[in-house]
Formats: sequence, structure tokens, C-alpha cells
Amino acid sequence: MNRTFLFPVAILLCLLSVILLHTTPADAFFLNESEDLLAETVSESSDISLFFGRFHPVLVHLPIGFLLMAFLLEFMSLIKRYEQLAHAVPFVLLMGFLSGLFSAATGWLLSDGGGYGEDLLWLHKWLGISVVVLSLAAWLLRITLYDDPFYKKIFRVTLTVMVIVLIGAGHYGGSLTHGSDYLFRYMPEPVRSWIGVEEEEPEQLSLIENLETAHVYRDVIEPIFAARCQSCHDPDRTEGELLMTSYENLMRGGESGPPIEPHQAEESDLYRRLRLPDRHDDRMPPRGRTQLTADQIRLIGWWIEQGAPSDPLVTELERPGEIQTILERLTVGGQPFFERVQVAQADPQIIEEAQSRGFRISPVSEGTAFLHVNTLQSKTSVTAEDIEALLPLSEQITWLNLSRTSVQDDDLELLPEFRNLTRLYLQHTGISDGTLARVQSLENLEYLNLYATGVTDAGLSYLESLQNLNTLYLWQTDVTADGAIALRDRISGIYINMGVEFEEE
Repeated sequence: MNRTFLFPVAILLCLLSVILLHTTPADAFFLNESEDLLAETVSESSDISLFFGRFHPVLVHLPIGFLLMAFLLEFMSLIKRYEQLAHAVPFVLLMGFLSGLFSAATGWLLSDGGGYGEDLLWLHKWLGISVVVLSLAAWLLRITLYDDPFYKKIFRVTLTVMVIVLIGAGHYGGSLTHGSDYLFRYMPEPVRSWIGVEEEEPEQLSLIENLETAHVYRDVIEPIFAARCQSCHDPDRTEGELLMTSYENLMRGGESGPPIEPHQAEESDLYRRLRLPDRHDDRMPPRGRTQLTADQIRLIGWWIEQGAPSDPLVTELERPGEIQTILERLTVGGQPFFERVQVAQADPQIIEEAQSRGFRISPVSEGTAFLHVNTLQSKTSVTAEDIEALLPLSEQITWLNLSRTSVQDDDLELLPEFRNLTRLYLQHTGISDGTLARVQSLENLEYLNLYATGVTDAGLSYLESLQNLNTLYLWQTDVTADGAIALRDRISGIYINMGVEFEEE
């Protein structure tokens, strides 16, 4: 047997020994020690393991680079002018295997620190170990049997499988660290539309049937955490070792201690993070996630000032006028327009005629007559005649998406006729303040996207009467921070996204 095998095999055996020692119950090795000494030893061992485990994020990029380079060198060497690159493949593979070995070992130690979802962690861990095994197998094939045409094919298949598994391990590692949506979270809106990724919409919170019998935490506060915070603080991720899936876990806190100081909202870390500027590193939720509305932040601050209780009814707590107004908006009476209003079913023939003009029409939800109208990807031109074709459906249309089309102010003269509109998407169109003068009559409008349009501060004045408007996108417009703040002061609880931070009052 060639002695070049001995070094990697010896290291692999050492790793297996470390794993066995690490996963064997401590009392099997310390049967004669006292319980106090055993506890102290285990604690010190845990600290040392975590210390070395923290090097995993540093080391993990080395095998990725080496192994991808080995893959590229091998297949580039198939081109005659680059055939000399093949001589570097064995060395690069060996470096990838060795760095992967140490990366896997530190990753194993890091996983014992907790704070990771078990399913994702299991996938990442064993895919990572598989990469190490495959890289070793590829290296052995390359230095021993590569001259045989059959084994050369086996080597290249092994190399390809290794890269596929490497990509999977990297993906699940990213999901552990940054959340399962990390790939698409910051995707620019034009790319989202092109590949069909839906724009993130604010999640609708559960409605309160009766405010008089509602519990403050279960019915008011916990739904906010579930919709906005638990994606980073559930058993699958546990960012900062903070679980927010129950009142007990929340109050227990994480690595930074308890996030809530009862009766002291300003001193509570959770409330402080909610109110940080959008681009601050400690902001919660982080930039790119759906943010809490001003109303939701006020409710959390009020709850903390009341002592952050879990059991009392809402009516047992002191409720200033503003808080009472916000709470009433969470009741069934404050539900979306299309959920509390009924309209007649649209004529199927009229729908078919509108669809023939390049519109895609579907119900907004099962069991409702309200419609969602979108343009087909191939339809980039929308004219006044197209809008007129939708007019017979004006009673049923509640969501209208004209984004990324040629629509102009003059094409939307009939817009005030669509009085049941609750969502209007006009991003990347040619509209300006003239369209907002027509939008002001849409009293049921809740969502308006004006991203990359020609609207200005002057146009925002038309929106001041829309008290149901709760979400407004103003990226890449001529609206200033002062104009956005002025509108926010006039529409209680509105969330305005400008793509840049602007100061709170």
C-alpha cells in the first residue's frame, strides 16, 4: 500500500475518535470521580469545544474554494490549450479534503452550542461530512487509477457529485445562519418579477373576535411576534439563542439576557431594537424582512409598560386613547375590505373578454367573488382602452396589478370607478402625481406600490384622505423623507417603505 494513503487515513481515524469521544456519555470515563468534579470537567470541555467550534465560519470557506477549483481545473483541462491544468488537480483536491476535514470537525463542535434547528442542522452536518468523504475518494481515485479510462470517468462523476453535495451543504449552512429565505430576501424587484418570485407582502394578523374577552398576550402581542419575529427565533433558527415561540421562552431570553424589562419599555432590548433605524445592524427584524408597523411597535411598548403580562384581559389594563384606537383596528370590524363585504359573482364571459386583452384574472381567495387582475408577462402595453375593458368588473376587482407596463396618467382616467380596490400595484410605470389625484377617491385602498414612478411630495397630499391605507412603497421616486414623514403623521399606522431610512419623530 502506498504510504501517501497513511496521512489522510490517519487524520480520518483521529476525527472518528474525536466524534466517538465527544458523543459518549461522560460518566463512562469518570466513574470514579465525584459529581462536582464531573460537572466541572464537562463544563470546561463544553467551553473548549465551543471555542474551537467558533472557527467553523472561518474555515468553511477554504474547502469550498479548493474543491470548486479542483472541479474547474479538471474540466478545463479537457480543452487542449489548458490540458496542463490537470497536474494541479491532485494537490488542490488534497487541500480541499484536509481543509474540509478541519471544517467538519469544528462544525461538529459548534453544533453542540445549540441555537440551530435540528432538521436543517442534520442536513448541513451530514452533507458536509459527505463532501469530506467524497473529496477523499476523488483524491484517491485521481492519484491511483486515473490512467484507466473507466476509472477516469468514475473520478469525474465522483467530482461532479461532490460539487452538487457541496452546494447543498452550503445552502443549508446559509439557511442555518441567515434563515431559509436568505437567497431571495434582498432580490431586487425587477429580478423578482422576471423569475416569478412573489413580492413579500405584510402578513395579515389574526383578528380579535371580541375585544372585551381578548387576552393581551395571546390575542394581541403573540400574533405580532408570530408574524414578524418567529422566522428568526423559532426552533429552526433561534437567532441569538432567543426563542419567541412562547411567553416563557421569550421572557427567559437568549445570549444577551432577557429582552424585556417589565414596566420599562425604553430599557427593554427588544423594544430598543424595534425602533432602531432600518440599516442599523441591531435592528429587529433586520433590513429586508417585513417590518413591524408603527401601530404594532406602539402596542408592544404599551404591553411592556403595563408589565409585559401574559394572562390579563385587554380590558383589565390601562388603555390610552391611541392604544384603544389601535386595538379596535385589530377586531373583526377592522378586517380587510374584501373579507367583510360581499359582491355578486362576475359574468364569466366578461372575464374571458378581459383576459383576451392580456389580463390574468383570478379570485383573491377561495369562496369570494372579489378578483385579482394582473397583466401577463408578455403584456407590457396598457392603454385607456384596456382599462375600459375592465370597467364591467369594477365592482369585483379589489387587487389591480399594472406594474412594469407602459400605463400613463391619461390611461387611468377611469380609475376612480374601481371603488372596491384595496391593492394597487403601479411600480415601474409612467404615472406621476396626476394619477394620485385619481387614487384619492379610492377610500378602501389599503396597499399602494409606487416604486420607480414619477410621484413627488406634492402628489402625496392626495393620499391624506385614505385612512385605510396601511402600506405604501416609494422606492426610487421623487418623494423626500420629509414628505413621507408628513404623510405618516396624517395616516395613523401606515408603513412607508422608501428603500432608505428616515428618522422617526
